[in-house]
Amino acid sequence: MQEEFYIGWQAEAPPSFARVVRRFVFGLCLLVPALAILLTYFQNGFSNGTFEFGKKTELEGIFYEKPFPFLAVENGKDAAGNPVFQKILLVGKGKFGFQKVEGGGWRAEGKPVVEALAGQRIKASGFLIYNDGKTALEVESIENQETETNERPAAQSLNHSITQSLITLRGEITDPKCLFGVMNPGLGKPHRDCAVRCIAGGIPPVLKVANSEGEAEYYLLADPNGEALNARILPFVGDGVQLCGRLEQDGDWLVLYADPATIQRVNKGALNAGVMCN
Repeated sequence: MQEEFYIGWQAEAPPSFARVVRRFVFGLCLLVPALAILLTYFQNGFSNGTFEFGKKTELEGIFYEKPFPFLAVENGKDAAGNPVFQKILLVGKGKFGFQKVEGGGWRAEGKPVVEALAGQRIKASGFLIYNDGKTALEVESIENQETETNERPAAQSLNHSITQSLITLRGEITDPKCLFGVMNPGLGKPHRDCAVRCIAGGIPPVLKVANSEGEAEYYLLADPNGEALNARILPFVGDGVQLCGRLEQDGDWLVLYADPATIQRVNKGALNAGVMCN
């Protein structure tokens, strides 16, 4: 039996050759949409983080420096008529933190030094960054609003922390600036280099943890004495980690005073709250 032979310039392909081509094209028509649907289904969506770049906001509040620079902005009253403060994390421009300088005073990168002590009233202007109920401000400028007639709030209204037990947490270390809206998404290996540079530049590190309901919780990280531990955790940024420390509720933020000696890498497929510290 003579085999069919096809030459490209012929008007029609032989029947057996045409059947193979039709089956191949039909298979591609099914496979390509299926792959597109699967890739879309398993693709992580964008976060709801927002960075109001170009939309300057001015805020007045009480400066709060430990363990992180915050602006405590009055946000209504409680049932007893006492002021309720929202604490907004202050960060610098680019990949820099809101920095303390030698001899006292604070400044955003490249800006003049402003003398400010904990409890003083300041005005800060810049661009808001927010997501999941957490807010930061990329500071453009700050002014000291302190006068002799200013009445400073009681210390406990600024630093109302509830000490919790020692706890072990598993999560991913990143920086709050990228995480909450400057980069979208601001997590994982693609943004590890960015997060490393931000944390190396003085932006406080944050641990993102999935709770038992699968919802995200965020823990600002400091060492056991409340000092920065940025340099000691740089090798672990963007990785799944487990670490142990003292947990405190500081206003509307959670702070983990972590012992860097306890940090270890873990499987990122199991990032959730762990057992109590040993």
